[in-house]
Amino acid sequence: MLFCTAVVNAQQSLTLQESIEIALKNNINIKRARNNAISAKAGFAQSKYNFLPSLSAGANHRWNEGLNFDTNTGRLVNTTSLGGGGSIDASLNIFDGFQNRINVSRNKFLYQSSEEAVKSSIQTTESSVVSSFLQLIVTRENLKIAQETMSLLNDQLDVAEKREKSGVASMEQVYNLKSQVAQQQLTIVGFQNTLQSSELTLMQLLLLDPKDQYIFEGITINDADLDAELASYDEIYNKSLEYSPAIRSSEFDLEASKRSLKISQFAWMPSLRLSAGMGTGWSSNAFNVLERDPVTNEATRTKVIDLSTQFEKNVYKSASLSLGIPLFSRMSNRTQFQQSKIQMFNSELSLEQAKNTLTNEVQQAYLNLVNARTSYKAAKESMINLNTSFEFSKTRYENGTVDFVTYLTSLNGKNRGELQLVQAKYTILFRQLILDIYTGEMSNQN
Repeated sequence: MLFCTAVVNAQQSLTLQESIEIALKNNINIKRARNNAISAKAGFAQSKYNFLPSLSAGANHRWNEGLNFDTNTGRLVNTTSLGGGGSIDASLNIFDGFQNRINVSRNKFLYQSSEEAVKSSIQTTESSVVSSFLQLIVTRENLKIAQETMSLLNDQLDVAEKREKSGVASMEQVYNLKSQVAQQQLTIVGFQNTLQSSELTLMQLLLLDPKDQYIFEGITINDADLDAELASYDEIYNKSLEYSPAIRSSEFDLEASKRSLKISQFAWMPSLRLSAGMGTGWSSNAFNVLERDPVTNEATRTKVIDLSTQFEKNVYKSASLSLGIPLFSRMSNRTQFQQSKIQMFNSELSLEQAKNTLTNEVQQAYLNLVNARTSYKAAKESMINLNTSFEFSKTRYENGTVDFVTYLTSLNGKNRGELQLVQAKYTILFRQLILDIYTGEMSNQN
């Protein structure tokens, strides 16, 4: 289709719906948004786990040489000694200025915002695919009309050459038709180039390999649907406003920023923490005296107490309740409060911008739809008159009662009318699909 290969592969047909599904599967922005949502979900879960106590265990082995205090024997020794032990500790935040509680609420809003960001990426991708797909279809329809016009001109050229040979027509008419055929061929080449560019653009959007062969199926347009009653702008806008994932994401971001501001406000509050621990240890300095010097009474033969006995004897337990009061934090709490407040203001602006963007897009899409429907009605009525005029001019030109300029003017008018009618039809379809994406109706249909 776009590239020539040595091996001709079977062409795969893709409908608009299939193209959208491929884009949603391959789009990198959607994948990134989903990864962010997974990360936000993990952060939300962790904020709930922060209410649980922490539990840790540890073990150590030490080597000392020289003067040191042996904590296991409670003696000051001046020798080479070995020792070790183990411990288990637990702690629980009893009060932290409500930060954990507020953090759960904030992370919940961040998680909800990330989920809406996924939907927003999907909505953007759907709009891009619909736009590219219908642009391709319109170009292909225009090419089809141009090729039909070329066939008609070739037939007229064949008739003119026969009439010139029989002496009925002049050579001027033949040259005029040949010039028109050449001009029409240039038009066809232009449409073919545009079609190839549209195909490449769509395949790049779907992240498909341009070397593969694809055929994008046309869309059947029911003329009755084109004349169907159009909902009011207020109804469509309200549906779009209610559904818009971009706005909901901004609303959740705003709520999250409000929670961040509260956290910074409560950073001046005291904290209360409960801790407890248990451990034991052993030392090579813990020994039993087996023999003593009768004169100096110094130990001459000793035996290190076995580990099990030391572990049982040296068990210790601890518990503490600590209160922390922030008196001066080098202005970090004040700075954090100011930054959180500015972030909240920015979130409000982002929400306002999201609403303005949606309003502008829906207004433009609705106006374009209304204009396309008006153009379609006018083009449909005009096409009836243009066809009648062309058939009349064609018959009179073949009979030699009108000149070539009159015939060509009628033909060009017919071509413009067909192009305008096709353009109006697909513009109606495109704008309606865009509005369906904004209101969420396309997602409901899927």
